[in-house]
Amino acid sequence: MTTSSTQNPLTGKLLFPFVAPPNGGKGTQTQILSERYNLPTFDMGSTFRAIMKEGRDPQLKAELESFMNNGKLVPVETVVKIFKKNFEALAAQNPEAKGFILDGFPRSQDQASALATLCQEWQATLAKVIYLNVPMDVVKARATGRRFCSQDARHVYNVNDAKLAPKYKKMKADGTGVEVDAQGREVWQCTLDEAELIVRADDEPQTVEKRLVEYSKETDPLIAHYRQTQELAEINGDQAPEKVTQSIETVMHPILALAPVS
Repeated sequence: MTTSSTQNPLTGKLLFPFVAPPNGGKGTQTQILSERYNLPTFDMGSTFRAIMKEGRDPQLKAELESFMNNGKLVPVETVVKIFKKNFEALAAQNPEAKGFILDGFPRSQDQASALATLCQEWQATLAKVIYLNVPMDVVKARATGRRFCSQDARHVYNVNDAKLAPKYKKMKADGTGVEVDAQGREVWQCTLDEAELIVRADDEPQTVEKRLVEYSKETDPLIAHYRQTQELAEINGDQAPEKVTQSIETVMHPILALAPVS
């Protein structure tokens, strides 16, 4: 390994940012591909949560709170600083990896410009941006149909998908029909333990709609930018998960196969 590689653990590494709408299947795909190709994943969302909830970095936490407590957006400079510091640490811990998956960064055109600058600094390569294109009506159905067991949150269903739907609805005590919740939705029961299934706040229709509007506003220019630079690989995310994985692999596998071993 060269001196520059020793000093900079990202020299020669391949970066694969993943972009997808909420409930677009990004988490499933990054986990599969990370394990299959030994590509550690940097998760920006988890990094933020660790800073804010676990107190991993008190100085950065105070900086983030100075914006959030005043109702201000966290500036791109602070986001990039958090990304750079924590991603470089991940790279240093995984010197044998050919590359890394980026989940949650970049999320805007400004962040994409910052990443391009960092790649030059690191002598790393932005190999491909993997964009899971999922129609908004599909995303909404995935979110609003999701139900969690009230006794064990690991039991997850989707009433809008026949393959993932629970088997039983909760009947009224008098046997006159199905129980409904405060919003008039039928109440289902967990197939495994018969506990009542619940809808989480994040999956309420108004919350889902707001998140998708915010996603489009921030991400549409990012997608257009990477499409123009020909760094975008657009994948049909409205397929069975294994088909989505196969589609992504047709893009990633040739790139990784040609990459030199560290």
